[in-house]
Amino acid sequence: MIGYLALARETFDVEYAESKFKIAKSLLLSLSPDAIGFENLITNDEDANSALSFFNSNDFEKIFLFQTTFTDAKFLLNFAKSIQKPICIVSFPEPRTGGRLRLNSICGLNLAMHSLIKNDITPDFVIMEEDDKANEISFSNFIEGQSGSEKIEWDIASITNSNADFDYSIDKQTIGIIGTRPEGFDTCDYDSNEVTSKLNVSLVDLELEDLFDEAKDIEVETIVKTKSTVSSYLAGTEELVQEEFDKSLSIFHGLENLKDKHNLDAFAIRCWPETFTEYGCASCGPMAMMNEKKVSCACEADVLGGISCNILNQMNNNPSLLVDIVDVDKSDNSLVFWHCGLAPISMAKEGTAKSGIHSNRKKPLLHDFSLKEGEITIFRVSKARGRLQFFVMKGQVLDRPNSFSGTSGVINLGENSAHKLEQMFKGGLEHHVAFTYGDISDKLIHFGQQMDIPTYTL
Repeated sequence: MIGYLALARETFDVEYAESKFKIAKSLLLSLSPDAIGFENLITNDEDANSALSFFNSNDFEKIFLFQTTFTDAKFLLNFAKSIQKPICIVSFPEPRTGGRLRLNSICGLNLAMHSLIKNDITPDFVIMEEDDKANEISFSNFIEGQSGSEKIEWDIASITNSNADFDYSIDKQTIGIIGTRPEGFDTCDYDSNEVTSKLNVSLVDLELEDLFDEAKDIEVETIVKTKSTVSSYLAGTEELVQEEFDKSLSIFHGLENLKDKHNLDAFAIRCWPETFTEYGCASCGPMAMMNEKKVSCACEADVLGGISCNILNQMNNNPSLLVDIVDVDKSDNSLVFWHCGLAPISMAKEGTAKSGIHSNRKKPLLHDFSLKEGEITIFRVSKARGRLQFFVMKGQVLDRPNSFSGTSGVINLGENSAHKLEQMFKGGLEHHVAFTYGDISDKLIHFGQQMDIPTYTL
């Protein structure tokens, strides 16, 4: 017997998620009429416990798990460990409207795959397509035992240009960790001993209150001056709630102060929900402003993500950015890199930069623009499959409109970008990847050799 259930997070578009669940469930029932499932979207711990009891009370052979929106991996990992049955995670692309990212389902799939693979669980997954027949084949393959849930290994990366210039230096760095990662974000885990001994990075632990206290002490004159500067390159700042805008700018100066006080080179910050719920603004814009200064700020207290950006900053004369992969289109041979609004202003496509509010939390400040076109290097200091490694790829940002509100870019990874995304997910890559403009892939591979850290690519 086939079982099914669906996950969602209430800060996303739950009504839209319900519609996706209904469509996917109808397809499943057309192929397996006897399938039964937990009918409510699982959005809280009470629903999660009820669902777990339901599945423990029935003898299922296989289970479809519909990842209708982004969620953390806490429930999914606990569910997989408890049920111990083959699972197929189904995720849902959404139209690149330039508006709100309503589901962010594919990023939820990415986070889930990393967490499960790190725990030696290898699920299958399906990213729904416009082609109904393709979806039917993917569902049938899992039902009939022909799925692609095998473990994969990425390719060993090798230097492609024998005349490459390896004139770079990576100095000992200090990362400030503000707060702790959100629950269920196994992608943001790190080993402090490994970080200090193998990556030559010192860690300074701080609390969110340290940042808030610094921000509260910023003088009004400083805020006014910074507001004028920001308004000169971001359109629409006069339409923001000015008190919240001021608070956001004070976070920027608070980060500057903490950097100077503790001699920090980069940050990994627990950016939500407390910045919104306790301080009253978004931290995305302030983090973007720090990123522009090549002081990397990683969301969700992602220490290895922050280190990834920091390495790129030292190798390259351009800022770097940490992003989610939120969409894939096979017919267009492209992905979408996105984050709420923390891309540095120098990454903006000309004429597109404006201010924004967070799509789910409705507070400023965010950068809102399409990423400029150009060659990029993609990089991650990774713990995929529980092993420290480097992951390196080359890509291209295409000249496209902003796919979703915030900062995003349409990315081409060469031939068959969709397949490469699948290989990234099946290899257990984290849900944050860093990139910078230009090709510094050989430098990163060389650096991995110097540091005796295995380096992989696709």
